Amino acid sequence: MTTDAAHTTDRWSKLSRSELTALGKAAVRERLESLGCTVTAPTSLIDGRLEVTTRSGRSIEVFVSTQRLGGYAFWTQRRLQPSDDRYAAVALLGDARDPALYVVPSTDWLGAAPPLKNRANVGKKSEPELGISLARSSLPALERYRWDEREDDFR
Repeated sequence: MTTDAAHTTDRWSKLSRSELTALGKAAVRERLESLGCTVTAPTSLIDGRLEVTTRSGRSIEVFVSTQRLGGYAFWTQRRLQPSDDRYAAVALLGDARDPALYVVPSTDWLGAAPPLKNRANVGKKSEPELGISLARSSLPALERYRWDEREDDFR
């Protein structure tokens, strides 16, 4: 691990869960606003849903999760129902100085392929969920959702 990577990991390890959530939301919000979108953040510090109006006037929702490399981001199917106007964004805290941003159209979970997971959780206490594996081995499959590849979705 390089000194810079160690510094980055140490910096993030000292942040509370609400600070991590705020970090991811701020990174996504900044990126959306740079594209000309208007973003309305939730009043709750831990709510990761952003209401967005694109420059063309389209209304969308972006559900943000901030995760460390090796983690698993998920949303209940009740909350993140697949729709053309709903996206999931992940701010991934890895070895880089800044979070890597990924954005997934919620409709991609209808035909979920790795790294996406569509878990029914039948017979379990937890609700059905839509998730993303953030294991290092999942990163090549995650690349198709890198923010830069998906910016046209927000125009």
